[in-house]
Amino acid sequence: MLNSSLSGDLVVVGAGIVGASVAYHAARSGATVTLVDAGRPGAGVTADSFAWVGASGVLSGPAAGLRATATAEYRRLGAELPGLPVTWSGSLSWNRQQSAPDAGPGQTIVDAATAATLEPALRRPPEWAVWVPDDGAVDAVGVAGRLAEGARVHGARVRPDTRVTEVHRDAAGRIAGVGTTAGPVSGTTVVLAAGVATAALGASLGVRVPVEPSPCPLFRLRAPAGLVRTVVNTEDFDLRQVAPDRLIAAADSPERTLAAVRSTFHGAGSVELLGTRIGVRPMPADGEPIVGPVAEVPGLYLAVMHSAVTLAPAVGRLIARELVDGTVEPALSGCRPDRFGALGQPDR
Repeated sequence: MLNSSLSGDLVVVGAGIVGASVAYHAARSGATVTLVDAGRPGAGVTADSFAWVGASGVLSGPAAGLRATATAEYRRLGAELPGLPVTWSGSLSWNRQQSAPDAGPGQTIVDAATAATLEPALRRPPEWAVWVPDDGAVDAVGVAGRLAEGARVHGARVRPDTRVTEVHRDAAGRIAGVGTTAGPVSGTTVVLAAGVATAALGASLGVRVPVEPSPCPLFRLRAPAGLVRTVVNTEDFDLRQVAPDRLIAAADSPERTLAAVRSTFHGAGSVELLGTRIGVRPMPADGEPIVGPVAEVPGLYLAVMHSAVTLAPAVGRLIARELVDGTVEPALSGCRPDRFGALGQPDR
């Protein structure tokens, strides 16, 4: 069984895609939930995600099993929340290596003719590419909003535009809720799912959360309709179509990205840059999710990770099981905060 202190009223701090998923799954399981965010659901770093959902080719690491379930978890979530904004386009990846890699789980190595069928606008189809038909992409803000609304339908209190200023502890050192710009919110369990802000909130309790901000540039482009059909991944960019005349690209430089898109696709000469967003991803010290209770602060639970959009449905469901049912989920075993050693001071 999980620590018995993780029970009672649940406060989720952060209505990005992870926090919204935790709130939805916990409320759906019958918990008393309050979801609090400084802005609107999904308006933080979730809005700056390229939002590629892929389950294939991940063979190692503590979160490999979670990633392998990503597409199945999104399909499950789509059945629970009809109309969830997910596009199952598949993904096509290649690089400049002369020889093709071995196919991983869910992957197929395709030749130039097949690549040209999948992406007809390619000027020079690669000699080989990795095709993953089960991959997709999501409107991450839309998914976070649907999760928050789903949580509300199941009885959660959703409090947007309410910044959390501190986490409260009682005289025994146990979690007692949070302070916000709109007043206190009581709760015997607090889940910190606030992205890079998780570190500061943890520090206010004497808890070290080993997460650093990592910039993530995202470029919006105007492009001809249908220029890109799949999620395209190359050494120059990650690229996908998000509207009939809009692309988004994750890359390092807007100028190099524009040049690469124009040289990669027929009919791309008119592609233009519409805007740039520099998001700040929460990057754990070892790159792997930090999910679980903090032993030094009874009632405190961390949920912070890179690849949050990919992992959110699975992680939200598993966290809810731990918090509501008191089970210990083996799939989260490699993601526990205590892998970094003691994070905080003993209870005061």
